[in-house]
Amino acid sequence: MVHAQPVYLTYLSHIPRYQSASFMSRHLLRWRPEAVVNLPEGLGCVRFHVPGSAGLCAATFKALRSHRIAVWSKHGVVARSDQSVKRAVDRIEYAETAAHYEFLNLTNGGAAKGLSDKEIRDICRAFGINNSVFGRR
Repeated sequence: MVHAQPVYLTYLSHIPRYQSASFMSRHLLRWRPEAVVNLPEGLGCVRFHVPGSAGLCAATFKALRSHRIAVWSKHGVVARSDQSVKRAVDRIEYAETAAHYEFLNLTNGGAAKGLSDKEIRDICRAFGINNSVFGRR
């Protein structure tokens, strides 16, 4: 596991609607085709807990059972990989880049739409990915 405090992911986690895993996942995975390939189950979200607390630990492990990355609200992220630490760091980078796009879109009044649900499902179909965020392939 890798813990980091990426700026854009952490910033978005201060906005209440982004503290929902489904909302955050739908809004971040739409920005880059690679995002859904590398984070097919989306992002897990963990509500704020005191850093280092037993509550944070328990909530993190719960989120990481079904997600490869968990966003700690108002704090940072934790990513996991069974392959390598580098793969976990890559996942954080994919999520952070998507969060940067989302931040840019928020500051631009939501002018861009990102990939459509259909385009994301087409990507999932092409790569054999089951994705519950945008509907099954």
